[in-house]
Amino acid sequence: MLFRYSGRGGVPVTLSHGCERKAGLDTMGTSMSMSTVSFRGYLVLLHGMFLILYSSYLQPPVTDFHIVLVITAAILGALMVMVLAVPQTRLAEPWFPSVLALGDGGVLFGTLPNEPQNETGMISGVMLLLAMASYIPSIPYFTIVSSLLVSGYGLSLYQADLLQIPSILLLPALLCVTLVFLSKIGIFQAEIQRMADAQSRHPSMKDSLTGLANRAQFLQQVSRLMQYRSVNRNFHFAVLFIDLDGFKPINDKFGHKAGDMVLRHVAKLLQGCVRKGDLVGRYGGDEFTVLVNQVRAPSDAVRVAQTILSKIQTPLPGDETMKVGASIGIALSINPHERAEDLIRDADTAMYRAKAQGKNGYVISDQSAVSTSELEEGWRRVTQLKLRA
Repeated sequence: MLFRYSGRGGVPVTLSHGCERKAGLDTMGTSMSMSTVSFRGYLVLLHGMFLILYSSYLQPPVTDFHIVLVITAAILGALMVMVLAVPQTRLAEPWFPSVLALGDGGVLFGTLPNEPQNETGMISGVMLLLAMASYIPSIPYFTIVSSLLVSGYGLSLYQADLLQIPSILLLPALLCVTLVFLSKIGIFQAEIQRMADAQSRHPSMKDSLTGLANRAQFLQQVSRLMQYRSVNRNFHFAVLFIDLDGFKPINDKFGHKAGDMVLRHVAKLLQGCVRKGDLVGRYGGDEFTVLVNQVRAPSDAVRVAQTILSKIQTPLPGDETMKVGASIGIALSINPHERAEDLIRDADTAMYRAKAQGKNGYVISDQSAVSTSELEEGWRRVTQLKLRA
């Protein structure tokens, strides 16, 4: 996906178990968009190149020239306005680049020239459209859109009586280009999943008590996703930092064995709260982390947090007194960091805000509202966790 959420967040949103403040989520959805300025720039550049190509090499049919020209200009102008003005939360959703590519494709194929010498311009236009479609952050969407573009080009050639042998031979070449772009989308997703699976099977990357990913594996996976996001700004993820509420009294009253049973119980509950491709880890003590993969909006991470809050209070089987709550901090990958530790520090700081505001809730990291003392305290806690690991 995407993206970078524009800005550094609004007012922190804290939601207790079973409660949701829609106004806060709306603020997050507006201020933390899932796209980057660079992504908008790519779409503007490709659409602008298409406009130049169309006006320089391609002409609408002679029949009803003025009407067609006005309609064509209106469509192309509307598409450019959409690219420039659409909210960033919508910019990199699969439907938007799909609409842009198909809109330009409709103009291109609807005004196919009857002169064979302009076929070079048509080919260049189709290539630009396929390049535009390659920014669709969804394999199914890209497959459908690219198939429509190649099929539309072939149909337009047939209707214009230009479907000669050279043109027919070009269609397989366009399909090959489509497969190249398709592999560009799929190979990164497959590689991320492969690395996650390989790391999860490595014994040294497991927490000995719970069987979850340990701190080293979790940091490594977050670092990999941050590196991948540096080359694909449409991709986003979130980190959840979870501290158990009420665990210390259980550990003090019933002993470490009972505490270990609770930790193993919580680990199983957390694994049942996440989606396929997400990663659950034990960061240290009674602190857990969750890596939410392929986040399309802040609400994706919020839903995972709400699920955790609703299930984590399930008591230990056979003992209704053995149950805990949780305070959760959420950090989104749009936070401007280069190191995994920094992103986890943001989630850790947000978690302590959730704990201070009543526990059994969550807070989304808002760097603009974090004081210097809180940042220093976050660094101190992360450093202590490193020393204990």
